[in-house]
Amino acid sequence: MRERTRERLRRLPFPPLRDLVDKHPSTGANLDVLDGVRGLAVVLVIASHSGAFGLDDHGAVGVWLFFALSAFLLTMPFTRHPERLGDPRWLGRYVARRLRRILPPYFLLLAVWWGFAGGTSDTILRHALFLEGNLHLWSIPQEMLFYLLLPFLAALYPLVFRRNALAAALGFAALAALASFGLTVGRFSLTTNGHPQRFFLAVFLCGMAASYAAQAPVLIEIARRPAARRILNGVGFVLLALLVLTARSYHEVAAQWIPVLRQLSPPLGWVHPGAFGAIAGALIFIAVVCTGSAIQRTMSALPLRALGLVSYSAYLLHVPIGFTLASLVPRGLGRFAIVLAVSYGLACLSYTFVERPFLVIRSKDSG
Repeated sequence: MRERTRERLRRLPFPPLRDLVDKHPSTGANLDVLDGVRGLAVVLVIASHSGAFGLDDHGAVGVWLFFALSAFLLTMPFTRHPERLGDPRWLGRYVARRLRRILPPYFLLLAVWWGFAGGTSDTILRHALFLEGNLHLWSIPQEMLFYLLLPFLAALYPLVFRRNALAAALGFAALAALASFGLTVGRFSLTTNGHPQRFFLAVFLCGMAASYAAQAPVLIEIARRPAARRILNGVGFVLLALLVLTARSYHEVAAQWIPVLRQLSPPLGWVHPGAFGAIAGALIFIAVVCTGSAIQRTMSALPLRALGLVSYSAYLLHVPIGFTLASLVPRGLGRFAIVLAVSYGLACLSYTFVERPFLVIRSKDSG
């Protein structure tokens, strides 16, 4: 982002835009492009639930991108300060930060559901304890379980990989492949809409692998070379296209042009989530390390970043908004545009008055 634009945003009395410049994430790195990735993820989710762009009811594509990005970001502090894994106070602050990030808007939504939308006490309690996740809330227990596992997974970096970021990247990629094929519903599952659902650990592990790769000196040095950066830039746009092609509707269209895709029905990302995680992780890695590249500028576009900053609240709110509009606006591009606009407006209010007070507290104890 240009310095002049940063100064203009910094002077705005509107936190959802001002914080694009001034926020202080617990990872210690405010990477513009990662806000853009969040924005892309929530666009994919809302488009799928609105029946737009052929992404009909396959919002998991956007949610998986959230998972990979979450793992990428949360792995960074553990990589930079692995000694903190043995510090109970720092681990306690890590847990507190995660709870303050997730709970305020989530519990507010549950309260509204219970008070105005007929949610039973038993259902609300199960959601509050992360034992169940109905509709789009299926992603919350997935995230919470990963938060619990992350310190144990991150301990592999100093204990097994000897603080070698490249070895850790390769190791976690291998673990992602194992989880993608081996961690089936029959072996372990969470509950959504009363049915078992697989734990998408493979997608999170791909995000961790990408995080270690982005901190590997040899890979950073390669990415700085002009020829390598041009190649990676092109690969990044290919990955961006493949990310969308993992959705079923687009997969069926692509199979008309690429016959081999007919052998993968449903598409590979749905059979083995690690395939999608690998695409998402590689895209995030390229967008971060290829400084000044076209893919980084594309993913750092201000509209995507603005949406990305409030993406959590927008994600929570877009389904009730969609239900409200269901009888008024037919599925398609029109509903997508309205749901996106209303979700962004309400998410800005939620971010300012519900999320942000806890984020400000978090910034004070992020060390």
